[in-house]
Amino acid sequence: MADIASVNQTNLTKSVERRTETKSSTLASEHTDSFVKSQAAFIPAYTKRSAQKQQADNNLTQKENSGEEALKKIDAESAKAPEELLTKGVSHILRAMFVKQGEVLSGNVPSVGAKMYAEELLSQLRQMYGNSPAEENSEEYWQPDETATRMLIFFDAVNIENTGGMSKKALLERSFLSAFNDTERLFGGRGMLPLECYETKQLVSEAYFNR
Repeated sequence: MADIASVNQTNLTKSVERRTETKSSTLASEHTDSFVKSQAAFIPAYTKRSAQKQQADNNLTQKENSGEEALKKIDAESAKAPEELLTKGVSHILRAMFVKQGEVLSGNVPSVGAKMYAEELLSQLRQMYGNSPAEENSEEYWQPDETATRMLIFFDAVNIENTGGMSKKALLERSFLSAFNDTERLFGGRGMLPLECYETKQLVSEAYFNR
């Protein structure tokens, strides 16, 4: 019994030692794997950040090299600005007239924003035409002959300088057509404006652009 106990004790001791070695070996392996995996994950991330920095540096260099070209483009756009601003400014005022004419004669409001913007611009023209806000809400005020006459008076009042070579007549025609087309879209598309609007367009074209 003593020998068996001694053998069992010896076996138990060896077994514990083997388990300890195995455990130590396993833990070392796990830690090594973990480190390798972490290192593998770390290196690509670091490389990625380096690549991003390099790309950013390259982009900065490209921007610096293309600085002169960018300035040239800005100068070119600035040269066009007076012509574009004049065209848009004149177009907005003409559109205000067409929008108000269409609204009063059809009884339809294309949009609250367009209505308010048109009325704001028209309020700035009342001194030129000598009318009141009430008159702008009457159908008589927006008949084709009367409306065309007011547009022609406005054309004469427009002072155009530094338009990049474009004549006053060409700029006004461009603004006029843009204003009419925009108004037509606001009211739903081609043919959706009151007949008087189309008659006004024809009268202005014949009296100013087609002469």
